Amino acid sequence: MRLRLLAALASILTLLVCAVLYGAYGYRPAQATGYRPAYLQNSRFLDTPLARFHYVKQGTGSPVVLLSPGASWVYGWRHQLPRLAREHTVYVVDLPGQGFTTLKDRNFTWDLDGMTGAIGSFLAAAGIQRPALGGLSWSGGWALAYAQRHPERVNSLLLLAPSGAATRDTWVYEIMKYPAIGELWNNWYYADRSSSLEALKRIHVNQNRVTEEDVDAFWAPGTFAGNLESQYLLERGLDWRETRAAMPRTTTPTLVIWGRQDTVNPVWQAREFDRLMPAAEIHELDGCGHALTTDCPEQVTGLLADFLTTR
Repeated sequence: MRLRLLAALASILTLLVCAVLYGAYGYRPAQATGYRPAYLQNSRFLDTPLARFHYVKQGTGSPVVLLSPGASWVYGWRHQLPRLAREHTVYVVDLPGQGFTTLKDRNFTWDLDGMTGAIGSFLAAAGIQRPALGGLSWSGGWALAYAQRHPERVNSLLLLAPSGAATRDTWVYEIMKYPAIGELWNNWYYADRSSSLEALKRIHVNQNRVTEEDVDAFWAPGTFAGNLESQYLLERGLDWRETRAAMPRTTTPTLVIWGRQDTVNPVWQAREFDRLMPAAEIHELDGCGHALTTDCPEQVTGLLADFLTTR
């Protein structure tokens, strides 16, 4: 009887392992290949040996480069672009793994070396000299890392709820660090539209701002094979201990904005930036979550515009 029970348990375990491996490596979620939002009418593309960068450009004046938010694309800065473009030449760019940028370099590494190198490649190809460089969440951390590595190439930093404090992520991201489990979670959760709706609600305090168009914009580009894969590769490859260790030596003028109701990067991290970075100006916004550019667009845009006028 005991042998039969053990055999049954072994069979169940084998089936479970096979199911996980299939879900992680055999199953491929459908891509939203027909997704062509109206916002793409402003698209531009810039070819480099590393990638074919997708970006938008508007305005004239001193350069401002905004990196698409974390797992999003240029659509995430749509509320800020028109206002900032009144006084500045504003570029919003998808880095590799985001939106409609296509990676060419097969040796690309999904870590700070790779992402800061991609920023440098875009700036050089576009002929942009010493811009104000901004980002939200992951991309805020990438902007910070780039400025720390190349302080002479950045005029100022605009960091919205940025990564960089070397803290543990929430469990929905931490789970992606584990082989097979991360791929399975990515395929079955992040590629699902209803999950994208849940995620958007979780990072917005003002959930009435989340429209069906926003859900599609968040979900569809994330289903593209390269973008979907990049999520767990970045989660495994990014090491924020470097950015934290360099904070006391970071003298680039920096604006840091954080939502007090942030459920991804808790607001106490803003105080770490304030404590460790000598040139940081910190603003905590009540009634705002992690998706600052869309959750509290008026407040965020005003702070960005005011800060840029002093640089």
